[in-house]
Amino acid sequence: MATNTVFGATQWRGTCESVQIAMTDGQLLKLSVLPPRAPAPTGHNEYAVFVPFLLCIAVLAYLVTRMTVRPLKQLAQAAKDLGNDINHPPLELTGASEIRQASAAFNAMQARIRQYIAQRTEMLAAITHDLQTPLTRLRLRLEKVPDDDLRLKLIGDLSAMQAMVKEGLDLARSMDAGGAMQKLDLDSLLDSVCADAADAGQPVELKGAAGMALLGRPLDIQRCLVNLIDNAVKYGQKAHVTVERLAGAARVRIRDEGPGIPPDQLARVFEPFYRLESSRSRTSGGTGLGLTIARNIAEQHGATLSLANSDHGGLEAVLTLPEFYAGK
Repeated sequence: MATNTVFGATQWRGTCESVQIAMTDGQLLKLSVLPPRAPAPTGHNEYAVFVPFLLCIAVLAYLVTRMTVRPLKQLAQAAKDLGNDINHPPLELTGASEIRQASAAFNAMQARIRQYIAQRTEMLAAITHDLQTPLTRLRLRLEKVPDDDLRLKLIGDLSAMQAMVKEGLDLARSMDAGGAMQKLDLDSLLDSVCADAADAGQPVELKGAAGMALLGRPLDIQRCLVNLIDNAVKYGQKAHVTVERLAGAARVRIRDEGPGIPPDQLARVFEPFYRLESSRSRTSGGTGLGLTIARNIAEQHGATLSLANSDHGGLEAVLTLPEFYAGK
């Protein structure tokens, strides 16, 4: 097929051009040529498109991460609170299904631990309480032994047994986190404990003041301080008690004038019935439960108790108690 092509006479200037093609039958075919498309925008126009897009992606990623991490933080905080208070309220079952399952498992674990501690405490309290009656009867019968030497030895052994039973009952009570908490004045409590110790003939020296309140059970905190002071006087001849205020806490130092403890034994003396042969013996009246009871009470009140050999000589017990805030 033969065709004749006619182009416009003028030169193309970037506008629409027309091409006419003569067909064999005499008809004309007209073709229009459009100008090329404009180039894609460059320079700052690209940032105007991509920057808002990236910002939206970043905001979306932050929200998703926050929604995922929040339940994990709550779970981690609950695990931390569990060490201070076994009766802490259970976690709310919220979030993704995996988070809800983990929270439910954590609540079940907390309930089992609470039940185990309660059963153990009740069993120990029952045993020590029931032992007191036969021991009292045995003491009355020993008073009738005619041999003075034998009677004194048997009564001495019985007194040691009664002391152990009493300490065992105190240990059971120290593991029980029950009882109402109330606001206490630390300085008044320390003054009372040190005054009672001085009236009992114990050489006790109190320095400093905290000027703060704490939240706790009065008899338990008093028991903790009495144990520490008794321990210092019994094994170190004298108790130097110093109290100072820190940021949000108070630190009570109780130092004795004894020989101290080998560094590798500082942690072990908190174990029940553990005593050092060189300084802790039955002749001194120790049962090996005083420091265990003191630490149990401290931990139940969110406090910390540690031992260290003082630079000035002797052993130093450091009790750090958190301050009470009205918002708690």
